Amino acid sequence: MKRQIPSLLLNKSKYISKYILKVITKIYTHIKYSELKKLEPFTIISNNCIAGFLYQKFNIKYYTPTIGLQFPQEDFLKFCLNFDYYINYKIEESVDNKQDIFKSLGGEKVNFPVGKLNDIIIFFQHYKTFKNAKEKWDERKKRINNKYLFFIFVVYNNTPIEVIKKFESLPIKNKIIITNDDRIKSSISFALHNGSNLWYEKINGKIFSKKYYEQYDFYKWIIKAIKETNKINGFDK
Repeated sequence: MKRQIPSLLLNKSKYISKYILKVITKIYTHIKYSELKKLEPFTIISNNCIAGFLYQKFNIKYYTPTIGLQFPQEDFLKFCLNFDYYINYKIEESVDNKQDIFKSLGGEKVNFPVGKLNDIIIFFQHYKTFKNAKEKWDERKKRINNKYLFFIFVVYNNTPIEVIKKFESLPIKNKIIITNDDRIKSSISFALHNGSNLWYEKINGKIFSKKYYEQYDFYKWIIKAIKETNKINGFDK
């Protein structure tokens, strides 16, 4: 019994520490990214979970349907190029789980729902049922703000350079390519210095360390683009 008391106190102490850290992080986030709260909502369209990571980081509601999912690389190109067409297309469940395609994206077993927008496949890897995935997709796409659209394409080591260049040449504004290496040099690409680590992992594994994708200043990128759009269209008058 004597040994159990210190153990219980230690567990309670860890719980309290996590709660305090959570509160401090929330306050810090509110202050640091307060400028975003003063602006209209913006929509991030991404090929994987990075959109969700950013909205959570900024402590902002999801204004995009591209949350907790992943597109095959070339399908995302088609989605971005014909965004208005695909975003208004009714999403359906795929009868094929596309296991081979998901493995090419670094995934493992497809034990989650897979959707399709006409000829585009979407892996809803963070959803239990297609019904739930569809409900969230339809609910969040109603929040899209076409005035402020941002397109993020996270590419991998096996992504063909031709695919990367195609995205680079797409006639859309506010787009960024996040890569694992310096395969392409352009004004819209940013190479993470993460070696073989994944873009969402912590740089040194410590509790206060940044994640690899945070090497790019998405906050500054978004703020600058919104202000430039407002200036061009006279919204800031």
